[in-house]
Amino acid sequence: MKKYQVVFFGTSEFAIPALDALSKSPELSVKAVVSQPDMPVGRHQKLEPTPVKLYAQTINLPVLQPEKIRKNEEFFKLLKELQPDLFVVISYGQILPKNILDLPKYGSINIHGSLLPKYRGASPIQHALLNGDNETGITFMKMNEKMDEGDMLVLKKYEIQEDDTFETLYKKLAVLGGAMAPLVINDYLEGTLTPIRQDSSKATTCGKIEKNDGCIKWNEQSAKEIRNKIRAYTPWPSCFTTWGGKRLKILSVNRGESNSTLKPGMMRVTGDELQIGTKQGAIIPLELQLEGKNACDIKTFLNGNWEKILAQPELGN
Repeated sequence: MKKYQVVFFGTSEFAIPALDALSKSPELSVKAVVSQPDMPVGRHQKLEPTPVKLYAQTINLPVLQPEKIRKNEEFFKLLKELQPDLFVVISYGQILPKNILDLPKYGSINIHGSLLPKYRGASPIQHALLNGDNETGITFMKMNEKMDEGDMLVLKKYEIQEDDTFETLYKKLAVLGGAMAPLVINDYLEGTLTPIRQDSSKATTCGKIEKNDGCIKWNEQSAKEIRNKIRAYTPWPSCFTTWGGKRLKILSVNRGESNSTLKPGMMRVTGDELQIGTKQGAIIPLELQLEGKNACDIKTFLNGNWEKILAQPELGN
């Protein structure tokens, strides 16, 4: 049986289920993995390998980590020597130039975490949660030089659950993409899939998340909007406010109180429950972390801060 020669491009944990599935496919041979360079992590900025590199090493696949891929003749030569039939790209982190995209016999395929053309860009999962969407999914598409604009091969919907957060949705979509990858890619290589052009008039884009995007604006955002923001931005960059000159992270909340008359940013304790007023309604935190302290559940937080809340009930905006 002929095996198609594949080079896999990926960096984050989101790509690992797809790499795992493709490496086990009897129709495919993963010749090499391309990942971002090792990254500085933590207070001491120690260089750590990417999640995809670590996994590739456990299954004995060679890993290439070019600092840049544009105008990199040495890297291009290495790829060409692999004689690839296909590149598969998922959560890699660099845009591939045309000369690299066109190198494989069958071109390049991307696995993207949204239902394109919605949420082209770097943060589709966060934006589906931020906007309170009821569904999202995975798109397999042919790649061109533009970001997430290639012809679509397969779309698979996923219904977002009320309790889904970034962490849960990220894992579910990663597993979904991995489970589909061998069959979709083999069908594409065998010529049984018909590419569908994206309707760019319906396209939306989403950029990289910045550290300060998690700042809560009590006067400008409703309880529902803040809850969605917490779902999307935990664990990073996290959602935060200020209290008594310190940063207060709100890590999880329940569905909230839509009829609350609390003023925006004002806290009120009722039994074992804390309510915080917003532009419309109130949120009810379940887990918080005050600067310099460990994360804790609401009962522990209230036990340690009840008197301070009574004395200083207003949060920063």
